[in-house]
Amino acid sequence: MNRFDDDLRQAARSKTRTVIIASMVMLVLGVALTGYFLSFRSLSILVKPSPAQQIASISITNGTALALGKRIYSLSDQVTLRLSAPKYQDANLTVSAAHFGSELTVTMVPKPGTLHATVTPPTNVNWHLNDKFAAQSNTLERQLVPGSYQIAVKSDYHETVERQVTISAAEDTVIDIAIPVITGTLYAAMTPPGEIRIDGTTVDISRPIMLGPGPHNIALSADGYHPISETIIVQQDQRQFTRSYTLQPKPIQIRHQLNPKGGNLFINGKAYDISQSPLSVPYRSNLDIEYAKQGFATKRQSQTVTPGETLSLSIALKPKFGDITVTANIVAEVYLDGQPVGPTPLQMSVPTLPAQLELRAAGYETAAKTITPAAGKPQSHKFTMITVRAAKLRDAKARYTSKSGIDMLFIQPNGARYSMGGARSEPGQRANEFIRQIALERPFYVATHELTERQFYGKGSAMPLVNVTWEKVALYCNKLSQQEGLTPFYQTENGNVTGFAAEADGYRLISEAEWEFLARAHKRPKQTIFPWGDDPVVPPKSGNLAGDKAKPASESYIAGYQDGFSGIAPAKSFPADQSGLYDMIGNVSEWTHDAYSFEPPRNSSVETDPLGRYSRGAHVIKGANFKSASRTELRAAFREGSDTPRDDVGFRLARYL
Repeated sequence: MNRFDDDLRQAARSKTRTVIIASMVMLVLGVALTGYFLSFRSLSILVKPSPAQQIASISITNGTALALGKRIYSLSDQVTLRLSAPKYQDANLTVSAAHFGSELTVTMVPKPGTLHATVTPPTNVNWHLNDKFAAQSNTLERQLVPGSYQIAVKSDYHETVERQVTISAAEDTVIDIAIPVITGTLYAAMTPPGEIRIDGTTVDISRPIMLGPGPHNIALSADGYHPISETIIVQQDQRQFTRSYTLQPKPIQIRHQLNPKGGNLFINGKAYDISQSPLSVPYRSNLDIEYAKQGFATKRQSQTVTPGETLSLSIALKPKFGDITVTANIVAEVYLDGQPVGPTPLQMSVPTLPAQLELRAAGYETAAKTITPAAGKPQSHKFTMITVRAAKLRDAKARYTSKSGIDMLFIQPNGARYSMGGARSEPGQRANEFIRQIALERPFYVATHELTERQFYGKGSAMPLVNVTWEKVALYCNKLSQQEGLTPFYQTENGNVTGFAAEADGYRLISEAEWEFLARAHKRPKQTIFPWGDDPVVPPKSGNLAGDKAKPASESYIAGYQDGFSGIAPAKSFPADQSGLYDMIGNVSEWTHDAYSFEPPRNSSVETDPLGRYSRGAHVIKGANFKSASRTELRAAFREGSDTPRDDVGFRLARYL
């Protein structure tokens, strides 16, 4: 190697040493400057508690800083730190320039420990920690701050158990607590003796009965008694039970056969409804039974029974008898409760029961009364029988209104006699007014006024019915009779009148003899020519006749007579006559029941309640009407015959009692 090369190498080594020395000077100077600078931007960390101080470590999570031990050197104005230590929770904090040059104390919190607690046997219980309710379950899992805890386990059906447990940080503490079940005791008595079952098992109650925890069904039974049951619950606050059970006896069932029926049954003084069988009777060891019925000897008996027993009861009463004598004013058949027992006079012995005693005889009203014979006390029953006709007469009403609104007046002739017709010498007499001797025996009802349109049709006015055939009104009479339960008077075939039944009590047209009797003889001192008397002058307000106002409607009129109507007037427009009847004078003439005949009577014998013979031809018309003005027409004896309806002919109804 030449000297030039050595010089070069020596120069290079000198240069290198110079660079190294310069670098080291610069480094020392930098460190010195940095240390000098950092001595003003640092702080010390004091970690508590003491165990954590030894094991804690510090890490920089944000900012430029250096952690040396528990001291922090920061180049940043703000630094975020994390302190970590085993079994402690990390602590995060932020420091700023205000903290530099000081000591900062950080307290670390231990990590919680986990409690795992169970009970044996597994069941839901109430968990308490340090005397506070924690949960209801068969297990308890809780994260707890390390330390000592008081655990209590409570259950209705188990003994209470308490335990002390220490929880360590970040550790699991596992415990199992045995909980003994509680027991109960039942002291029981039962009246009457029988069977007692607890939860379906028969037990002996002569000594205390041990019971496990929880509910228990107690069932008691005895023959003939109503069973009873109860549920008791053995739990913490109720472990001992004392019971004295009394069963109630079942009622007695009585199936009965009682003769005669319909009596009164008493059991232990209480009446029972014998329409029911069996009877349910409250239990008594001895039953006092009594059966009684009027007319029979009462029977009493006693019966010993057991609770719930079914008893068959059979009682037959013996009848008692009493003597009665039955007499009457005629010979009549005697009936007792509808059964014939013989003619009067009659003596007999009959049961002492209420009975219906009747006497019957043809043509006489049945006589009846209720009797109650008595044993040892003879009775006498005397009857006065009256005829059916006399009974009807006794019960007849003075007046009544029919279902169609017809006012009916009762007439009792009592055998009245008068001469019907007009003598030849009588002014105004006509050839058809034959003299006939009449006797009226049968009581009858007569309409107080002529039949109106409203009564016949069920609607219309109070004007008299006119322009209707005689037969239609006869059929109307039968219909009215049927409505009121009377025997129809007119006989019919295929809707036509073919005859009449003289004895029937149904409605009919008034007979000619009845009409003339009422118009001139009834309730009058003597028989008269005109309905108002014998004077031919018509008294004012006598009736609806052909007065002055009738001039346009009638060829003749009664001069000076004013009735206020020129035609037909409503029924009862004028005062009633002596008989209590309206419009026997005027308004409309009246078709009667009798067939019209021009034959004179064959002899002068008295005719009693004549009705004539039936004929489909003309029928007798009686009385004046609103067109009448002549002396002939105004007389009570005036009669004519027609089979054709007219506007001046109406109807008046009657019926026999």
